Amino acid sequence: MLEASNKQRRIRNSLSREEIRDVSLLILKEEGLEGLSMRKIANRLGCSVASPYSYYESQIDLVQDLIKSGEDELLSMLKKAITEVDSNFAFEKLAAIARGYFNFASNNRELHKVMFVTDYGGVHRKAFPQLPKSYRFFLETVRFGFESGEIPYPKNEYPAIARMMWSWMYGVIVLDMTGMLRKRKGSGNPIEEGISYFQKLLSKQYPNSK
Repeated sequence: MLEASNKQRRIRNSLSREEIRDVSLLILKEEGLEGLSMRKIANRLGCSVASPYSYYESQIDLVQDLIKSGEDELLSMLKKAITEVDSNFAFEKLAAIARGYFNFASNNRELHKVMFVTDYGGVHRKAFPQLPKSYRFFLETVRFGFESGEIPYPKNEYPAIARMMWSWMYGVIVLDMTGMLRKRKGSGNPIEEGISYFQKLLSKQYPNSK
């Protein structure tokens, strides 16, 4: 990639928010959040350091936009994953969500860290004043399992079970990202294994249910 000094400098109005976002995501993927700076973005785009500030008040503002963009992409992937499931069973939909979430994180490791790792929690909370849309979409699918009777547990158990399943998905992703996810010889995909176990456990009749 040529530096700005080796090519004609672009004028501020020739930039777009999408270009800045795309270059930012590329730097994030290559160097992590620590390597992302307005100066590097300007060098990649061949513009002045002041130019990106026409669209973003600060680097924090930029990171928040990256988080929101990533959230939109993740939600789109989860919705698409569900439409490809030829079933109306909650566990089939939850399996599709788990696969979609895992694939998103695998393909966007550094962005996923910024979106969900607590090191950047302050930025995350400012980007998501409410629950992330992807999590709400997951909650709706779990709720569907309760309402359909596929998960035969009392409705007051819904929040705990939803948190447990989401924590499992997140945990598998973190193990994979840190190189700690080791497949046992002859074992299946960890996502498929997990969903299978959840289905077996949660499909059992709750002891005190009527």
